[in-house]
Amino acid sequence: MGEPTLPDIERCFGGAIPAVLATASAGGLPNVTYISRAHRVDEERVALSNQFMSKTSRNLADNPRASLLLMDPVTHDEFRLSLVYERTERRGPVFDRLRADVDALAVLENMQDVYRLRAADVYRVVAIEQNVPNPAGVLPAEIPPMRGESPELRGLAELAGRIARAGDLEVIVDTTLDGLDRLLGYRHTVLLLLDEGGTRLYAIGSHGFDTEGVGAEVPLGTGQIGLAAERCEPLRIGGLQAMKKYARTIRREYEQQGVGPGHEVPVAEIAGVQSRIVVPATARGELVGVLVVESRRPVAFGPADEQVLGVVASLLAGAIEHVRALERDDPEEIDPDLAVETSATTAAGELAVRFFPVDGSVFVDGDYLIKGVAGRILWSLLRAHATDGRIDFTNRELRLDASLELPGFKDNLESRLILLKRRLEEREVPIRLDKTGRGRFRLVVSARPRLESVD
Repeated sequence: MGEPTLPDIERCFGGAIPAVLATASAGGLPNVTYISRAHRVDEERVALSNQFMSKTSRNLADNPRASLLLMDPVTHDEFRLSLVYERTERRGPVFDRLRADVDALAVLENMQDVYRLRAADVYRVVAIEQNVPNPAGVLPAEIPPMRGESPELRGLAELAGRIARAGDLEVIVDTTLDGLDRLLGYRHTVLLLLDEGGTRLYAIGSHGFDTEGVGAEVPLGTGQIGLAAERCEPLRIGGLQAMKKYARTIRREYEQQGVGPGHEVPVAEIAGVQSRIVVPATARGELVGVLVVESRRPVAFGPADEQVLGVVASLLAGAIEHVRALERDDPEEIDPDLAVETSATTAAGELAVRFFPVDGSVFVDGDYLIKGVAGRILWSLLRAHATDGRIDFTNRELRLDASLELPGFKDNLESRLILLKRRLEEREVPIRLDKTGRGRFRLVVSARPRLESVD
C-alpha cells in the first residue's frame, strides 16, 4: 500500500478529534498547539484557523515548515502530515468555511463577540505518514464507509446555490444552462416550458447551439421531447442517427401499405447529434417543462446523467414556480408617472408590423417573428406606444388586458415576456424590452412602427 492521500483520510477532517500542530522557531525551539479542526482545501492543501496563535505565526515567519497530527475518529489510526506554509487568507471561500467553524464554537459558550476568526492559514502537504495502525488496539465491529467527494456532486452543489440565488425567471434560465456547461460539462442544452393550456412546450432558452431557437414549439406526446413530457419520465437515446435510419425504413414499409406518416415536428439539434436525454422538470407533482441535453458522442448519457439532470430539473422547476408565485402574489403597482412617460429618442426609419388576431402572429417587414400570447403582448405594447407614446409598462396591467387572452390561473406571463425579449434579440428587430424592476419593463423602439392588423 502506498502513502495515503488527503481524500483517503477524509474522516480526520470532520472535527471529531482535535488536531495537533507543531512548529519550530528558527533556532529549533518547538511549539505545540491544539487545533479544533483541520480543513482539506484540495488534493494537496489543508487550512487551519489562525486563532490566538501568535507564537505559531512568528515561527512560521521564520520557519515555514510544520507538522500536523490527525486521528481517525472511527479506527483511531494516526497520521502525521508534513506541511509547508503557503499563505494566509482573510476573505474568500476557504476563510468562510473556517469562520463558520469558529462561530459554531463561539455560540456554544455565548462568546460570539470575543471568539472570532482572524485568518485562515493554508499549507501545502508534502508527505503523509501513518503511525502505528490503530494504537488503541480496538476496532469497531463495522467501519461505515465514508461517502466520497466527486466532481459531479461539487458541480451540482454549486449549481444548486446559483439557482437559489437567482432573483427572476430570466436569470434562473441563463444560470441553469450556463452552469450545466461550466460546472457539469453538458455543452448543448435546451429548456422548454409548458404553455398555459398544458398542451405544448415552447423553448425559452438554449446553450451551445449556433442559433438560440427560442420560440420553437413541441406538442405534448409528439417526438422524443413531447413523449418524455407527456409521460413525465426521462428518455435517453444513445444512437440517434441509427434510430432515425431505422425509423425511416419502418415508415417506408408502412407507406407501401398505404399508411401515411404522422405529423413530424422539427427539433433544433447540433450537427451530427448521436445522443439525447430529455428530463422532465416537475414541481409539486405537476409538469413545468423539460430539460434537453445533446451530444455528438454515441451512448453519451447513462443512469448517472439521468440522476444528475433529474436533480437539476427539479431544482429548476421549483425555482421557476417560486418566482411565478412571487409575481402573482406581490405584483408591482402601476406608477402613473412612469406609465405616461414618453420616449425621448428619435426613431430612425420605418418598421412594418403586421398582426393576425386569429393566432396572434406578428410579422416584421414581411418576416415571421412570433405568435400566440407573446405576439399579442407585442401588438398591445406597440399600439400603446403608437397611440400614447408610452414606453414603460407593468406586468400587472398586461394581466388586466383582455385582448391578450391570458388564462385566469398560471398565465406564465413572465415566461412569455422573456420569450418575446429573446426572440426580438435573435431576429435583431429594432425593438427591445428592458427590465426596470420586479414586474416592470421598458419598450425601446429605434424605428417608427407602421402597424397593420389583418383580420
